Amino acid sequence: MKDAKSAPNPLEKAPMAKIRRVAKQTGGLLVAFAFMGISACAGNGGPSKRELKKIATSAVVQTKREKAEKDIRDRVREITTDVTWLNPLSVVIYDQCADVRGNAHLFDPNPPRKASMICGISSHIIFSTDRSPKDVVVDVRRTRVTDWTESSISDVLAYYGDDNGLEYPDQYVPLLTTDSEAKIHESLRWDTEKKNVSMNFSNDALWDRSHYQYSKKSVDQLRQEHGVMYMWSIHANAYHTVP
Repeated sequence: MKDAKSAPNPLEKAPMAKIRRVAKQTGGLLVAFAFMGISACAGNGGPSKRELKKIATSAVVQTKREKAEKDIRDRVREITTDVTWLNPLSVVIYDQCADVRGNAHLFDPNPPRKASMICGISSHIIFSTDRSPKDVVVDVRRTRVTDWTESSISDVLAYYGDDNGLEYPDQYVPLLTTDSEAKIHESLRWDTEKKNVSMNFSNDALWDRSHYQYSKKSVDQLRQEHGVMYMWSIHANAYHTVP
């Protein structure tokens, strides 16, 4: 006769079987939820990066790109012609197409819908002058080549005013700017004790291209050779958007 202790006990196996069933069901639900989340993201994520890159180099986008580049070059020419004392050390035109979707949350059933890719172009006129920033602002304003906002003009003139009694935050840097809603948004900034001007381009653009006129030297190199740097930046509206 077999030992009673060695015989299988159905009362001991039942709980383990139940645990296995629950674990299996739970795992199945997690997989289902994950699949639903991925499907939701994929359904709203738009084209793949490979497809977007193909669009960025397509003939249709290239035609729009050439028109946008011509417009921004014309604008640079207008500025450097009207501000007669402005002698560019470098003019940089930067063109890029960027994936702007970000990362939707895996389990968000309704991730925000926005553009998949935006293509835009900008230009930066780098120059130096012996004039003070205040005199530069006054002279540039006098040319009427750009409609700077009255608030930015007032802020700059007050910043360089004599004993104006105003206190500025540590992060404040004076600059001239146009209305943000303008077709072409422009800003003029310069080196200060708090911050030097610099150009920051995207490191993860799907497609980009830079063109240098006059000099390919960095802003830091030009600063070492010419002193205080000024940067007149021109940002055009997007010339192509992919939903």
